Amino acid sequence: MRSTLLKRLDTQRRAFSTRRFYNLFMGKVQHQLGYTRLYSLPSKINVESGNLCNLRCPLCPTGQHDPSAKKGLMPLETFKRVVDELGKNLTLLRLYNWGEPLLNPELVSMIEYASSRGIVVKISTNLDLKIDTGLIESLLRSGLHKIYVSCNSASRESYPIYHVGGDFDRVMENLRHLAEKCSLLDSPTKIVWLFHVFSHNEHEIERAREMARALGVKLELKEMRTDMGKEIFETAQEAIERDGKWLPKDPRYNIFDMERKRPKKAFNCDFLWTESVINWDGSVLPCCAVYSERYAFGNILEKPFKEIWNGELYQAARREVLSQENGTWTICRVCKRTGFLHG
Repeated sequence: MRSTLLKRLDTQRRAFSTRRFYNLFMGKVQHQLGYTRLYSLPSKINVESGNLCNLRCPLCPTGQHDPSAKKGLMPLETFKRVVDELGKNLTLLRLYNWGEPLLNPELVSMIEYASSRGIVVKISTNLDLKIDTGLIESLLRSGLHKIYVSCNSASRESYPIYHVGGDFDRVMENLRHLAEKCSLLDSPTKIVWLFHVFSHNEHEIERAREMARALGVKLELKEMRTDMGKEIFETAQEAIERDGKWLPKDPRYNIFDMERKRPKKAFNCDFLWTESVINWDGSVLPCCAVYSERYAFGNILEKPFKEIWNGELYQAARREVLSQENGTWTICRVCKRTGFLHG
C-alpha cells in the first residue's frame, strides 16, 4: 500500500514541473484579465482515441448513431503529434471523449507515450467488452493514473435500461479482475466506479456502495446529463421537458433546480483559456460538450495547434464568453445564449 501511494505521488509530482505550473497559472490569470489572445497553452486536454462504442446509451449521440460526426479511431502517430506539441505544458490528458477507448488497439501505446513524458493520463471505459488478462496487465503497467469505469447500475435488472446492448455480469467480472490485478501488481493506477444517478437507479446507491467496498474500488456518484448531443443547443427547461423521465427525484443528485427549470449553479466557463479537446480525426473543439467536427476551430493535421489556439475562432469564442463585442459566429455563442451551462 505504501509503495502504491508513493508511486502515485511521484506521478503527480512529475506532472507539476515549473513550466506546467506556470502555464496553468497563466491560463487562469489571463481568463480573469479578459485576454482573448493567450501566451499560454491548455494545461488539460481531452484526446479522443475514437468515437466508436459497443453500447447504445440513449442520451449519448454515439449511442444514438448520430451521423453528424465522422466515425473512426485515432492513429498512434496522430496522438504522438499532439503530445509532442503540447506535452511539456500538460498536467492532465483525458484519453476519451465520445467513444469507448478500449476499442482502439493502440490505446496502451498511447498511454505509455504520454505517461513517459510525465503527463497524468486518465481513461473512462464502460468495461463491457471481452477483456483478456494481457490487456488488463498492460493497462496497469502503462503508467495510467486513473480508470473510470462508467456503470450506472448495481443490478442486472437496471443495467440494460440505459446501457442498451450491454451485459452487467461481464462488467462486474471485468471490474473484479481489474481490481485484483491492480492489487497483485501493486499498480499505482486508481480504479473509480463512476455511477451516474438516474430515476431508474437512485434506489441502488447504497447497494452500489456495498459492492464497491467488496470489490476494493472507489465509488463516485455523479449527476446525469440530459441528451448530450443536444444540451448546448437548448435551454435547461427544454432539456427537462424532453428528458425529465430520466432525472432522479433526490435533489442531491439532480443537476437542475426543478422549480426554476434551470441549472443549480451558473458556470463561469474558463475552458477556452485552460483546456481543449482534440477528436480522433485531429479536429480541435472548445469543450467535451460539442459533438461534431462541423463546429471545430481547426485541425491539427492541417496546422499547428498553437495557430488554432490563437486563431480567429478561438479568440472570437473567448470574446463571446466574456460578453465582448464579437462579429464571428462560433458554437460558444449558442451555448452562451441558451443559458444551458451559463445559468
